Amino acid sequence: MLIPESVFDTLNKSNALLLAEHRINKHFKTAHWSNAVDRVTYNADHVHTLSFYLQGGEGSRRIDEDRGTGHAGSLCILPQHNQSKWEISAPIGFAHLYFSDESIKQFAAATLDIDPRTVVVPELTFHDDTALVALVKQLFLMPESRVRDHSDSLGQEQIIQLIFEHLLSDRRYCLNHPVKLTGGLSPVIARRVKEYIQQHSNRALHLSELAEIAGLSDYHFLRMFKESTGFTPSDYVTHIRIEKSKQALSGQQPLAQVALDSGFSNQSHFTRTFKKWVGMTPGAFRSACN
Repeated sequence: MLIPESVFDTLNKSNALLLAEHRINKHFKTAHWSNAVDRVTYNADHVHTLSFYLQGGEGSRRIDEDRGTGHAGSLCILPQHNQSKWEISAPIGFAHLYFSDESIKQFAAATLDIDPRTVVVPELTFHDDTALVALVKQLFLMPESRVRDHSDSLGQEQIIQLIFEHLLSDRRYCLNHPVKLTGGLSPVIARRVKEYIQQHSNRALHLSELAEIAGLSDYHFLRMFKESTGFTPSDYVTHIRIEKSKQALSGQQPLAQVALDSGFSNQSHFTRTFKKWVGMTPGAFRSACN
């Protein structure tokens, strides 16, 4: 039986040297690593890992499959729950993006109107894609000072969204699988509930009132809403409030007023939630956008 352990934790126990790490927000984390001689096995991680070779790679190979060796500019994607075994026999510098399954499914549903149940992240090893590599370079090859002071969370999140859009729109990756869908809300009901949340997100919303719109029990609505949207009802409400607050922060309203208008109980609650979701405080976000 495989013991679940994150790719990050596995590397921390190996010969790899952690050069920098940055928690962007609740869904995304990046890390820069170096290694020279090692063998590692990744087991059943709970998040997806995008790996990019910054320097070297010719001494990196998968020993569980014959995929050749890497090189600077190679991309790998290690989907959650997969296993892979690697051998490093020469110096290499690489960077990782760790992203949750919820993040790409929520992006698919909210931005591209793709049913999240059809999204399956592919496994890629030593992959070359000029457009994708250009986006990943923007994500990882930033000045060290910006990595250290965490000043570019907003820019990183925007680049990750472009990476998701590329993966979800390019047929080579088959992330949008044609599968027979079962369960979940009908498109009409899902739209009706989401519109209701949009209209009433500035006040307290209760699971029972949303379930009533769908004609379901609280329990079944909770499960079916997440299947259809990638969000729990609570997270979707927060998502809408965060998006509304982002728009308001482009203006000059006091933060306390933005918090109340967006549906947060007070400025302190707003600040905590905004930083968790966006990776920076509302004030820092306002400064970055103006």
